[in-house]
Amino acid sequence: MSNTTTGPASTATQLMAALSLDERNSTEGRQINSSALEFLLPELVGALVSTTLRTKQISERIALGLDIQHDISDDQDDSKETDQVTKGKPASGNSTMASGWLELPEDEELMEQVCVKLEMVGFRVGRRIAERFAPLNRRLTDTLDIVKFICKDVWMLLFNRQVDNLKTNHRGVYVLQDNKFKWFLRMSGNNGGAAAARRAQPYIWLPCGIIRGVLDSFGTDSVVIAETLGLPQCTFQIKVQHDKTEA
Repeated sequence: MSNTTTGPASTATQLMAALSLDERNSTEGRQINSSALEFLLPELVGALVSTTLRTKQISERIALGLDIQHDISDDQDDSKETDQVTKGKPASGNSTMASGWLELPEDEELMEQVCVKLEMVGFRVGRRIAERFAPLNRRLTDTLDIVKFICKDVWMLLFNRQVDNLKTNHRGVYVLQDNKFKWFLRMSGNNGGAAAARRAQPYIWLPCGIIRGVLDSFGTDSVVIAETLGLPQCTFQIKVQHDKTEA
């Protein structure tokens, strides 16, 4: 029997690998609608919020010396709240839901754990994309060339468009600006500003991981962060930490 890992993270990796099929493999007939990823992403975020919240609740029970054997029956109210989160419904009646958004918990520590998991999913996907779609006719050794590969080839592969703007200080910092980030196009909000930026956070950690994964596959350690000042604009900042090829 196969020991293949299952779950939302592995499903995302498999789906993005399936989406990452170029003309070289078109004759195999293995194609999938790119909208599938847009539908999967909210489900992935919701599933990771749900499982992370549940893990935290169980850990708290263990710390208090409570019997976790009866955890499911004793925590029916908590599970209902978790279901509300994963289905995109507000836990309280005074919260207004925006189209395309999940109502996220206020627990900053929990959301940080969720974002780390999303970034790691993206990291694995980024490595697979680089291994499969790196240019065959030339070797990418310069960091700027690798970043350009991300801006053009990887972005076209995932979002069917290139990055709008690339800036660098030529000292290891690169800024990628996408004025119409595809995963934000169908999202809207009445509050805007800080509220919209907070809701957008989980959705930009996945592409941050993809960028870092691509760079890592070429031997470059980096830190990637992202921010949005107004939907659907999104800016990614890459800070190169160390080039493994120079070690």
